[in-house]
Amino acid sequence: MVSVILSIYMAHPLFASLLLIGNSFGSIIALISMAFFYFIPAFIAKGKRNAQSIFFLNLLLGWTILGWIAALIWALTNDAPTQKIIVQAPAPAAVPAQPSVADELTKLRALRDAGELTNEEFLVQKARILRS
Repeated sequence: MVSVILSIYMAHPLFASLLLIGNSFGSIIALISMAFFYFIPAFIAKGKRNAQSIFFLNLLLGWTILGWIAALIWALTNDAPTQKIIVQAPAPAAVPAQPSVADELTKLRALRDAGELTNEEFLVQKARILRS
């Protein structure tokens, strides 16, 4: 894996010039510091939603300078806040309240007292209400 990454970077003129210096300790330190600088956008993007995409943009197109700047700008942008969608159930339709048995009997008694119902009609309606 490291050899593949190094072979990608060897194509860049800066990395190739380090190889001409030789295998001294200083050139290895310079190569590591350049690789660190090269991956600054990927380090900044760590923990973001698009961190993996930013890393691959930085890895594959960072050598073009424009790709590196694009990866850096993308890494510095804020993630869009996640939106929570709350679905509320519609309120149930109001069910008309059924009058109580006592209310029905009171109305019947008022009708009988007013002379609207006879005593026999009152008793029939009372029995009907009490059965239901």
